Amino acid sequence: MPDLLHPQERDRLLAGLRRLLRRTLLDGRPLSGLAHAEAPGAKLDVLDNAVAAEALAIPALREADPTLADDLLLFLSAVAEEPGPTTRALRPLEAQEAPRRVEIVRNDPAGFRILTPWHEFTGDLTHGLLRQRVREAPEGRVNHSEEELRKRGVLHTGNMVRLRAANGMPGLLGRLSLRARTLDVEEAITAQGIRTEDEEAVLWHESALRLRPLPGLSLDVGTVRYEYRVSAADPLLRLTVTLRASPRTGLSSLRMTTAADALSDAVPPFEHASVGRDGAQALRGEAPFEDDELIAQDAIDSVHLWQSGRPEEALALHIRPRAGEALFSVRVRGRDGAPHWLVLRHGLPNVPAGGTATVREDRLLALGTAQGGPAAALRLMRVPTMLTSRDPGQIGIGSTLSALAATVLNAPGFARPLPRDRLAVLQDLLDRQITALPDEEASAAPVAELAALSLAMDAAWRAGGLPRDRRRLRALLSRLSEAASPAGAFGRSLEEHGAAILALARGATLIPEAWLLDALRRAVLALEAEGPRLAGSSPKPGPPSTRALAALLRGVRAVEFLAETGRIPPDAAVLARAAALREASLAILSGRLHATGDRMEVLSTEGGKPDALATASLLLAVLSPDEVALSMGLVTA
Repeated sequence: MPDLLHPQERDRLLAGLRRLLRRTLLDGRPLSGLAHAEAPGAKLDVLDNAVAAEALAIPALREADPTLADDLLLFLSAVAEEPGPTTRALRPLEAQEAPRRVEIVRNDPAGFRILTPWHEFTGDLTHGLLRQRVREAPEGRVNHSEEELRKRGVLHTGNMVRLRAANGMPGLLGRLSLRARTLDVEEAITAQGIRTEDEEAVLWHESALRLRPLPGLSLDVGTVRYEYRVSAADPLLRLTVTLRASPRTGLSSLRMTTAADALSDAVPPFEHASVGRDGAQALRGEAPFEDDELIAQDAIDSVHLWQSGRPEEALALHIRPRAGEALFSVRVRGRDGAPHWLVLRHGLPNVPAGGTATVREDRLLALGTAQGGPAAALRLMRVPTMLTSRDPGQIGIGSTLSALAATVLNAPGFARPLPRDRLAVLQDLLDRQITALPDEEASAAPVAELAALSLAMDAAWRAGGLPRDRRRLRALLSRLSEAASPAGAFGRSLEEHGAAILALARGATLIPEAWLLDALRRAVLALEAEGPRLAGSSPKPGPPSTRALAALLRGVRAVEFLAETGRIPPDAAVLARAAALREASLAILSGRLHATGDRMEVLSTEGGKPDALATASLLLAVLSPDEVALSMGLVTA
């Protein structure tokens, strides 16, 4: 399988990657990694660095730039040492050391806009509306329409207070006022404001609590104030709710809520939920949300909601009650099977006349979810200083393990061998991470993660792994094949489908069983060269992303190579389709190369901008990493 790049082109692409190398700190440890793009403050995405590290595990590519290869290997090793899923990205050193501030773009409580390094906040405090979205670009210069904000963010609102007047009202009037009543917080707002405090901004609204025992009669029994504190130091949204009884009236039978509303406006919809209790997470089943569903009752550590769709782009809302033992219940009102209104009800002790009661809660809105993501998010929320260097989202460990395993497998072929002690440390890290992957967790992983984990186990087994590695590889491939649609399609994107083809093709050389070869055949034939696209899918405007095309190209090139060398049975229909897909992908990708001086960059989409992921993905697709892998190690294939 000849490389499709001239060495000079390869070196110019490497020069483009080197230009993106940035310094960072992970809990004080200095590291260097690839920023996603050249924009000031661009994050160092772990996925970008994993794909690039896997490419630089090719002996010829490593020889061309061993320093860059070592930098990426150290970067990945550091993030892989953390328990659970890896952080989605690290912040560059310049962003960590830059002066921290909250930017008040508009200070009008009825129509504000506030920026922190992590989020944008907009809304109308006169109606108790606070909308939050993740800032997708460090510059944050784009003004989004209200419709876009509804789809991209969450709305903190929808609160109620239930109470009963305890004393201070004699006669019949007092008896009538003793009935417990539920009051709408946002409908009773009487004051609101925005103030700044050092590196923070505080947004608040206050409501009068009035009981109406008789038509036309209103009794003031207290106030409730919702205060949202946002900071430049970390991405937590800190909510404090303070209820104050009037000087003449005590309050009892108290229930105060902290809520998020209009969640069903999100695109894609929120689909998953988890509840943390006693240090463990209980994942809700995959059924649609009911119109009124009890998610949890009594004390909890946390509650989490996250979207369907691509895990690295899924929006997640993590909520940590600061006094979880006061929690009465967590309920969700569903709409069309998706959560619409999330309500945490807090039970409070009686409040004497003139007394106060307080509820505190931390919220974290992040992009990126993975197996174990809720537990990882809760760890970060408990120690928010860790978020100074990390992105608050997570990704699966699969891509990182695949890069580390490829390095271990290919190490014997390096012109400049890795020092023995360093290789031993890398092998130990890989072994520990593999051991920490329970089989039962892998079954719920998305297609892209199953495919990446399969490649990692494939490389680990070829590098002289234990019999358990082959058993785990077979289990992963079995789950991957079961994830195919009846038409043979994998996942929700061309990128996932291409990754599945590669994992199935390489796995079939080690586990040549009929079910696996059949899944591979159906996966290739489920594609049409026009687009390229999955057969039967609706054509989308414009060609696929570079990442998707590169994943597809690498997959079909591996199929061609394995069939031509007899490692998998040749199939005329499969090979004809693979050749057509290869040519169609190359025709589009060749137009994505962008030459600048002594380097080349790769555009992420048609008419898009260059980034590290596109360049690294292209290198893996047009070089021959899988031919190299199959020639290495102690396992023949």
